[in-house]
Amino acid sequence: MKSKIFILFILNFIFSIGFSSNVYNSNIKLTTIANVETFPNRFLKIGDSKQSETIQFKILLKQKNLNILEDKFWDISSPKSENYGKFLNEKEIDSIIAPNEEDIQDVLNWLVDNEIEKNGITCYSDYIKVEASVKKASKLFNTKFSDYISTRTLNRRIRIDGPAWVPESISEKIHLILGLSDFIEDHKKTKLNINRNLKDDSMLITPDVIRKYYGVSDEIGTNLSNIQSVGSQHSVYSEGALEYFEQQYNLNPSRIITNNMENCLPGGCDQLEPNIDIQYLSSMGNNITTLYYQLTYDEWVLDWALNVQSFVPFPLVSSLSYGFGEFDVCAVVPNNCSSLGIDSVGYINRTNIEFQKLGLRGMSILVSSGDEGCLGFYSSSGNCPLDTSNYCPLGGCKYTTTFCPSITISLSNGSECFFPMGYGNDTCFNLFLNSNYSDSINNFIESNNDDQCTTTIDRDSRNNPHFYTSCSCDSLIPYYDEELELKIISFEFDPEAGRLFDLEFPGSSPYITSVGATQILSMTEPEIVCSITTGAIIVSGGGFSATQPQPSYQASAVSKYLENGASTLPPSYSFNPSNRAVPDITLAGHSYSIANSVNQSSNECPCELSSVDGTSCSAPSAGGIFSLINDHLLNSNRSPLGFLNPLLYQAAIEQPNVFNDITVGNIKCNGVYCCEYGYSATPGYDCASGLGSINYQNLKDYILLIKK
Repeated sequence: MKSKIFILFILNFIFSIGFSSNVYNSNIKLTTIANVETFPNRFLKIGDSKQSETIQFKILLKQKNLNILEDKFWDISSPKSENYGKFLNEKEIDSIIAPNEEDIQDVLNWLVDNEIEKNGITCYSDYIKVEASVKKASKLFNTKFSDYISTRTLNRRIRIDGPAWVPESISEKIHLILGLSDFIEDHKKTKLNINRNLKDDSMLITPDVIRKYYGVSDEIGTNLSNIQSVGSQHSVYSEGALEYFEQQYNLNPSRIITNNMENCLPGGCDQLEPNIDIQYLSSMGNNITTLYYQLTYDEWVLDWALNVQSFVPFPLVSSLSYGFGEFDVCAVVPNNCSSLGIDSVGYINRTNIEFQKLGLRGMSILVSSGDEGCLGFYSSSGNCPLDTSNYCPLGGCKYTTTFCPSITISLSNGSECFFPMGYGNDTCFNLFLNSNYSDSINNFIESNNDDQCTTTIDRDSRNNPHFYTSCSCDSLIPYYDEELELKIISFEFDPEAGRLFDLEFPGSSPYITSVGATQILSMTEPEIVCSITTGAIIVSGGGFSATQPQPSYQASAVSKYLENGASTLPPSYSFNPSNRAVPDITLAGHSYSIANSVNQSSNECPCELSSVDGTSCSAPSAGGIFSLINDHLLNSNRSPLGFLNPLLYQAAIEQPNVFNDITVGNIKCNGVYCCEYGYSATPGYDCASGLGSINYQNLKDYILLIKK
């Protein structure tokens, strides 16, 4: 739980200046291209931006022939196609979708005419990257810029304050602009969990354990053109910890390249997540050159997909361990996702187009499915009946069960906090920061404490709150605060009051391979789904997308799942069975041994080993395994794997032993709380474990047979 101390910190950041207004010719018709009337409530506006500060933004131009692009993507990615694996180069892709040269030139002229310096403009085939002072950007967009700070990360960013205007003739050529009104959080949704004492009863996962369990043996990469990569959001791995990790587990020294990586550790950025990524991608993809691609703190997945296309050498496998809830993508774009001229689906769709372009060039993209089950935590509505048989699943609570697990806190503006299940979302988060509301909750608890009833906020081993009462829900006394216009009552489940589930994007994209997490109990036992109910400290993500249609490659597998696993499914109103199902595959994601610098602000040793859980462990490990298969293909003069999913789902039908089927476990919890509804592992494909985990030798043999 964030402390109120951050408010005092924020008060120190006050920037006071004016702004320049552009005076467009009165005959030029202007239109709004972006707008920040309100901003996500996890940000605070702390003052006007300094005129001299430099900002960067990307103007994404409207592309053409997108239907042709997608047709080619599926054709080249389908093993049954005669064009399978016949990838395109960057120029060939540009020839399909790049805007007309006249449109690009019009936008460039508009920039130069408004005093944007030419050396601050970089033009790509379908977008333009601009670097300019706040003063000149204010004039360009006829707007002002303000400084905003995240209450979760304390990172400051410069964004517009109000509408941004462009001539209508220019707006017609622009899809969206990144860097003006988007609010990207500098935290990962696939959250990292640390267990430093290594006392967990499960097996400790090391590179050697993964290799032996999945049959990878001692293979190493030998092809120098084989590149794998990690995408990182403003964080940096510890070079000392990587060397220490390799020494501890007798690994060959890795070959790492970067995109001018900034060492942000002294400023407080994260090293733990990138340490997982770099240590397990490079150790599983042994001896294969690994690119560490670092984004800035206010860039996200669409920026990564744009940036990595121009990197040389081009990586053939990329692992991403970051995500936002599909509904929480609206936090990227304020005002209900409309300020970029598009909604959240539009932002996602542009990202999917860039994923297609990467796949057309031969890249395999593997993404963590999430660590919050099917429910979500930060993006959860909380509207799910808690499972009282799994009260306090992380342990440490005073009580072992409760007679009424949830309450509803209703505000006059119509918003509701379903406590504690919705504790991580913005509504509940901000409500508990307000001392007046907190006092009202305490008053509700006190009013339900007497000789007949005990009511309190219980706390688990990680200090998460749980609602305990010895009274039944219908006997709890409601509380009303007329001054605050607040009402607190016992929770009654209403399907219309809020969604039950929330998948993470980009893990829900049909154009990537989503990777879930399992637990390895021993070298001779089958894996189970990773969950807090079975000793893990995360829950593997999965379910059905709310925004992405179901791709044809998984239609047969999902159809059988819906039929054969019907008794294990949640209520039919809670998911769309015609949409994208997640994950695609799974791999061990519990009790990984990683190395970190003892001083988290340093990239040097002394270092120590820690145990971590997460789909942010399974995705890079799987990425390294597929890089080894790419190495075999390249060494035999065959094309790389490219987009994996059509191949994987075909393999599951034609040669099922390429996967280890996971049949035990469920994803009904979100890492803190457990719901009565969710998805369970079943024979065959399911939303808890996908197609299963990888049998390397069988999968490699199958692929080498298919990729002639």
